[in-house]
Amino acid sequence: MIKFFKYFILITFLFSCDNIQNNMPYVKKSKTGICHQKGTQYYKQTKKFVSFSTIEDCLNSGGRLPR
Repeated sequence: MIKFFKYFILITFLFSCDNIQNNMPYVKKSKTGICHQKGTQYYKQTKKFVSFSTIEDCLNSGGRLPR
């Protein structure tokens, strides 16, 4: 039982350290100032970016929508 508890704590700790939201933000503003929402054409290709939680935040920071 103690061994199971130790494994449970270890697994819980490992999953709590992995913040997927920071690794995959909802909106990325590219270095050229274009706001790409998750699921759009160039979202996965955008490597150098600033992350935002909403498209409105990205646009308010000076970004623009793709054409």
